[in-house]
Amino acid sequence: MTTVRAATGLAVPALDSPRAQLLLVLGDDDLVNGHRASHWTGVAPAIELDLAFATIAQDGVNHADLWYQLIVTDELSSDDDHVRVAVDAIGLGRQPDRYRHAILCERPPRDIAFSLARHIVVDHVVAVRLSVLQGSSDPAIAGLATKLAWEQRYHLQHADHWLARLAGAGGEHRRRLEDALAVVVAEAQGLFEPFDGEEEVVADGLLPVDHREIRARWVEAMTPVFDGLGLADLLAIDTVPDEASGGRCGRHSPDFTDDLWPEMTALYRSDPGASW
Repeated sequence: MTTVRAATGLAVPALDSPRAQLLLVLGDDDLVNGHRASHWTGVAPAIELDLAFATIAQDGVNHADLWYQLIVTDELSSDDDHVRVAVDAIGLGRQPDRYRHAILCERPPRDIAFSLARHIVVDHVVAVRLSVLQGSSDPAIAGLATKLAWEQRYHLQHADHWLARLAGAGGEHRRRLEDALAVVVAEAQGLFEPFDGEEEVVADGLLPVDHREIRARWVEAMTPVFDGLGLADLLAIDTVPDEASGGRCGRHSPDFTDDLWPEMTALYRSDPGASW
């Protein structure tokens, strides 16, 4: 059993229970994807993209915070000092191999085509997953999923706008998008890998269907979108490359262990539990 202990002495609930593992998958995907999206703040090739990625980044980190809160308490409370300390310990106090996000989320931005392709694919997966979670047998999970699904609509509108714009532009724009999507869709299969305890949370109804069914629903949702743009062949990809596999069990690439994790947690690790 793994218990994270905050510097104040407050013991964070054990993170090895099936429910906690589900919440870590949800929170870690959002946290890491949000941090990577923040790269474009101030340096995107268009002001609209700069603002959009800044908002996506902020939403990702905020959504992670909310999922982590449900590990600590069923009552969302952003101003409870004990909850805040515990949430920070969960989000920033773990070693790299304790994070449960898919490896696609930790990939560096590379270029704007890759970042837009990741935005398009990951946000559609998250939307399908939130739709599923609205039927959770856990009222706190179902309630939060309903709240976040409302916000997720705006991410999808932005993703779909840029998908149609670049795919319809032809030439170099479309080629770069297609190349990026081929990489992203393959690595996105890691989002559907089962996590420790998935069978239990599905049996208990916390996660109403498993990730295999979530993938099927994602393909169903994306088929008319991709088909209308001549990209449907990409949805036939159903195998995650070895180098992008294992995130759900804590195996991560140097993109996370040597790059993102040290930067993301540096200030927290300098004084764990400090009040700011």
